[in-house]
Amino acid sequence: MQIASGVLFTAPEPAYSSRAERSPQNTNIGTDATTDVGADSPVNAAPEAGKTLDGASSSVRQPDADMRKQQEDADLVRQLQSRDIEVRNHERAHQAIGGQLASAPTYSFTKGPDGQRYAVSGEVSIDVSDVPGDPSATYEKMARVRRAALAPAEPSAQDRQVAAMAAQKMAEAQADIAQQQREDLSAEAESRDQKRDDMRAEIEAARQAQSGSDEDEDEGFVSVAERFAEYNARLRQINETLLRISSPSLPTSGTLFDEEA
Repeated sequence: MQIASGVLFTAPEPAYSSRAERSPQNTNIGTDATTDVGADSPVNAAPEAGKTLDGASSSVRQPDADMRKQQEDADLVRQLQSRDIEVRNHERAHQAIGGQLASAPTYSFTKGPDGQRYAVSGEVSIDVSDVPGDPSATYEKMARVRRAALAPAEPSAQDRQVAAMAAQKMAEAQADIAQQQREDLSAEAESRDQKRDDMRAEIEAARQAQSGSDEDEDEGFVSVAERFAEYNARLRQINETLLRISSPSLPTSGTLFDEEA
């Protein structure tokens, strides 16, 4: 039985005798003097001379009936007391394990022959809703619900149904947890792959940049060498010209002697 998002734990039905199952308000447990007499009772025999039905035999039967009535009432009170303890312990076990998930116990009472009220049934409401978006929390919650359902010494049929439902929700939550873990691992692997690809791209870009720089350096080195070679060639030409200008011309054979002569 569900109330809002919860279910009810109910105590098992009492194992009363047919006499004890009668409602105390409507139970006339004892029998009167006319229903519990045997065939040999003086009531069924012809009255003797000088005796009436209101004689000694009638006066004896009435105390016997009263004693039986009192004994039956005492037996019923003991059964009701035992049932009261059983019901309260049952519901308190649910509530103690359920904790904040469980409500306080509520009871149904009956009035005994002694005028006292005794609990004959009870229930505890417990929250069995999932935790949205958190299968791990749902699993822990349903595990507690299951423990609360089976907490009493003798779980009722309703208790076992609640425990089975909680176990089913635990299995579903566990499947969700496994799926979530797979998705997390997949996302982590994709992230690693993306980082690896980004690193490779950065390395390749750095290599290309380094290659371009080396080519520029080579081109610059060639240009300087060419200019230096050109400079050396010009300097050599200049030196040759200076040398040719500064050196005197040698006289031809016989010229000097002809002038002196």
